[in-house]
Amino acid sequence: MKQPGTHRTVHQFGTLTALLTALTTILTVPLAAGGCGSSSASSASGAPDGSSSDDAATTPTCAAAPFADHGPFVSGVTTLEVEVDGAKVKTEVWYPADPASATGKKKDTYDMRAWLPKDSAAKIPDAESPLHEMDAYRDLATSIVGKTRRFPVVLFSHGLGGYRMQTSFLMTHLASWGYVVVAPDHDERGLAIVLGGDTSKIDTTKAAPQMRAALARMKSEDAAAGGRFEKALDFSHVGAIGHSMGGATVAEIFGDDDVRVGILLASPGFGDMPPKPLMLMWGTADGVAKPSAVQQSYDKQPAGTKRGISLRDGGHMAFTDLCAIGQDKGGVLQIAISHGLEVSPLVAQLATDGCGLQKGGAPFLDVAKGWKVIDHFVTAELRAALGSPAGEKLAVGLDDAASKCFGDTVASLQQ
Repeated sequence: MKQPGTHRTVHQFGTLTALLTALTTILTVPLAAGGCGSSSASSASGAPDGSSSDDAATTPTCAAAPFADHGPFVSGVTTLEVEVDGAKVKTEVWYPADPASATGKKKDTYDMRAWLPKDSAAKIPDAESPLHEMDAYRDLATSIVGKTRRFPVVLFSHGLGGYRMQTSFLMTHLASWGYVVVAPDHDERGLAIVLGGDTSKIDTTKAAPQMRAALARMKSEDAAAGGRFEKALDFSHVGAIGHSMGGATVAEIFGDDDVRVGILLASPGFGDMPPKPLMLMWGTADGVAKPSAVQQSYDKQPAGTKRGISLRDGGHMAFTDLCAIGQDKGGVLQIAISHGLEVSPLVAQLATDGCGLQKGGAPFLDVAKGWKVIDHFVTAELRAALGSPAGEKLAVGLDDAASKCFGDTVASLQQ
């Protein structure tokens, strides 16, 4: 078996280099009020259109894009602690559960204060906390389908200044379609480190080992008699998704034998990738991961194994929950500023690129519309590369007809 890291991947990741340089040179200063408040996604539900998993349609809203709708399962969610080099790394796992098991239960929420520096978190009272309700239920039993048909496993790596829950809208959606999604925190380049202002503490070398350790832990969970995931996981079909700097992490592990497909969200700068299925998605209005840089990365990839999809007027945070959190309070950035947190211009850009208005005054892509497109094409890519719990590998919903289901939201589809 090929040892992890033996495939050479060229990292010319503009976001990584530029952000670290900027973090070093930009002083942390109080910022004027402003934020993401004009985005229209509902933060009252993990589903982008505000619907719950209980009323998922039995027939697709648009037949050519069947995975834009909720899948046949509800999403369970649980937290594991994964040991990596003697440290405990919190890791979130979203997984398929039977709809009946969620009856009478409340959807789970997360509080972004959990990833702030302690002194900053203490400044925000409970009444003003930036909470987000996920379309998932805490600690449900894994679906009984997993007793006879194993679920493919998908790893997720968050970006610089991110956190393991940051893209829960997609994680819960994938779980509803039969995938187990595993996302470790990369605290060494996470939200608290970036907001803390000491860029010398940022470490980009630990994320790939954390992803591999998370996968190893899931193998142990699968083998544990009586455990939640006993004999329910399919390790012959593993995928990896990364947002922004998380794409660099996916590139590092993409040469591993376990990983069969990679999906990079708003993440440019890679060359020399193995000839495996690879999808790049980006926003045409992204001011962090420039569209031209992502396009150049796409052009470098082997023909016949790649797919590229751009979202019209999408920004960097279109691929996260951030623009939907705290909308009634002006958005997460406004909450921070209102309670005296100091935010650098760089952090402000990362927090708002994709939320509200672009620099010229035009609106960014509506978050709800963007989530629908992302949900569909990521699920379709995984189904084509990994199959479903029943084992089918069907390239469905990856053509121009699927794009048309979303009006003019898909700016381009290349393959």
